[in-house]
Amino acid sequence: MEWTQRPGVGPGAEILGADLTGRRMVELGCGAGHNTAHLADAGATIVGLDSSAGQIRRAVAYYGHTGARFLNTSAAHHLDQATEALDAIVSVFGAIGTTEPTQLLAACSRNLARQGVLAFCVPHPRRTGAVPHHPYTCAPVTLPDGTSHTVERWDMEPAAWILALNRAGLRVTAIHHLHAPADTRWPTTLLITARKP
Repeated sequence: MEWTQRPGVGPGAEILGADLTGRRMVELGCGAGHNTAHLADAGATIVGLDSSAGQIRRAVAYYGHTGARFLNTSAAHHLDQATEALDAIVSVFGAIGTTEPTQLLAACSRNLARQGVLAFCVPHPRRTGAVPHHPYTCAPVTLPDGTSHTVERWDMEPAAWILALNRAGLRVTAIHHLHAPADTRWPTTLLITARKP
């Protein structure tokens, strides 16, 4: 389980719990499916979601054999339709951070079982050494399958994430300021875990 763009930086899947066997999970914005597959291999019952059909095709081709399920849908739509409580929700540079947080975090809270874990990472808001002037940006990106998308991003300070999580009914359990690579001057990744009381 990797929370940054560099292997071996920061914690692993243990932040989701000591034993993942049979735990019900969703990854919001799974991309090519690496972390979803890792969690499936660890015993979790997991669904990886992505709004890019190309990314889901890659995930199925690479990791369809792991027992993970992959769906081409938006995080908000899936969470709105879900009927089973989840033990964990994960977003690794995925839907959390690229979707307006108020409604998405509330949907995460509704879908988590009691003591369920939300763990997500986003680009660190101070990765350039400066405080972002605007917490919301919009920029074009090219995905590995060659398709181009306009991506919205919320670059929020940790205090703003804490407030948004608390308003959604979640209690923050840890905040990690990760440097990847390790010798970078400024943290590159913000990793937050929260729990539903």
